[in-house]
Amino acid sequence: MKRLHAVLLTLLLLSACGSVPPAPADRFYRLQPVLGFQSKALSGAVAVRAFRADSLYAERPIIFADAARPRELRQYHYHLWLYPPAPTVQSHLTASLGNALDFAASGNAPYSLDGRVIGFERVVSGNSSKAVVALGLQLTSGEKVLLDKSYQAEQAATDDSLGAFVVAIEQALGKVYTEFLADVARVR
Repeated sequence: MKRLHAVLLTLLLLSACGSVPPAPADRFYRLQPVLGFQSKALSGAVAVRAFRADSLYAERPIIFADAARPRELRQYHYHLWLYPPAPTVQSHLTASLGNALDFAASGNAPYSLDGRVIGFERVVSGNSSKAVVALGLQLTSGEKVLLDKSYQAEQAATDDSLGAFVVAIEQALGKVYTEFLADVARVR
């Protein structure tokens, strides 16, 4: 009888080892352009240099923080940007502002735009979240700096999903672009 119990216990333990659930699938996110920027902000072509990002913002995992612990940033393990934030934001900016600025493929344009991703994260508070974006943008003409400013915007997500967060990031970037174009109009 004791031997039967030992065999059954061993079989039970072995069957428990085989029931580990599979790891979650990776999910990749990309941005859609923000439309509606129509009027020309500059009367010359703009060469866009490669945007930069440092530390966690140079990596593909989506960054998040709990509103109760704003100094602590964490990465999702299975929720990733298709590309790191710097090239993602750069391509999003050019796709969104293509009607407002003439982007040049070469460095021979009269204007140059440099960008840096300073913040690009999800802030979670209970059952709600918001997107927080911070960019440093510098517009130059030759050696002359026309504009060098940091922009920040926040946008509440419509629900607690990562998909809603991505839409909120797009909307926050739209706010940054609106402010940037207003500044460009003042310095030209």
